Amino acid sequence: IYKIYVNRLKENNSVDFDDLLVLPIKIFQESEEKLIKYQDKFKYVLVDEYQDTNKPQFELIYSLTKIHNDIFVVGDDDQSIYGWRGADISNILNFNEAFDNSKVVKLEQNYRSTQNILSAAWSVVSKNSQRSDKQLWTENEKGDLISILESFNERNESSKILKNFLEVKKNNQDSKNSDFVVLYRTNAQSR
Repeated sequence: IYKIYVNRLKENNSVDFDDLLVLPIKIFQESEEKLIKYQDKFKYVLVDEYQDTNKPQFELIYSLTKIHNDIFVVGDDDQSIYGWRGADISNILNFNEAFDNSKVVKLEQNYRSTQNILSAAWSVVSKNSQRSDKQLWTENEKGDLISILESFNERNESSKILKNFLEVKKNNQDSKNSDFVVLYRTNAQSR
């Protein structure tokens, strides 16, 4: 099936997402002239969410920035979530080694979360041996304690959320439905 897929891409003068990474790398390896052309064209490179880059993305970024070495990346090794699709955390952890004379600026002050949220996050991420040394802090208030809702399936979870919602409304007669919101990570959870 894959051979047919590749042939159809070629017949339609098309590429898929992986090709957008792999083909330029291949071109750069085969033609120094083209590599230099694009190194001169992209003198400054900015990469967001650098903690989630994979090996081909690193190779492409490294190739483009090798001459001018003007690269700016933003990322947080504690927020790498795409290992399952090939993200390589060592890209951010070894940034200084790959890019000489780089400067790391740690943004450790958190402006959004309460101290209780940061303390809970720290109790989890500090156990990770593959992370840079940093300590998040905030000037915000301590905040409410974190509560955990354990459920054995999605129906049980939605039932518990509804029960909590009704309890809050019962204890606060002035509350309206529009005072509440349920946040979820993926759209599939809305079911």
